[in-house]
Formats: sequence, structure tokens, C-alpha cells
Amino acid sequence: MECGLEYWIADWREKKLQIYRRENGVLKLAMTLFVSDTLTSPLLPEFYCPLSQIFE
Repeated sequence: MECGLEYWIADWREKKLQIYRRENGVLKLAMTLFVSDTLTSPLLPEFYCPLSQIFE
């Protein structure tokens, strides 16, 4: 997967995080994560963060 641009949009009220990735010049929703999930990214191979830590 070619991935050169990624946006993370956090909704603190609903405790969710939406990940948008660019495909053919258009941002598309790639996934929605919830407080029980762990955030990872192909742009940051060593990075991971449980969403429970973000929404404490």
C-alpha cells in the first residue's frame, strides 16, 4: 500500500478516532477506532498507542 498522507481526527465526546488516507489524490476514511482499539500507522512502523491512553 502506498501511503504518503494520513489524518487522524479524534472525537473526544464519542471517544473514537477516524483515520483518513489519501488514495489517488482523495482523502478516504480508512478506519474508525474506538477506545478499546490500538492506534498504529504504516507511516510510523514502530508506533502504537492504545486509544484508552488518548481518551483518559
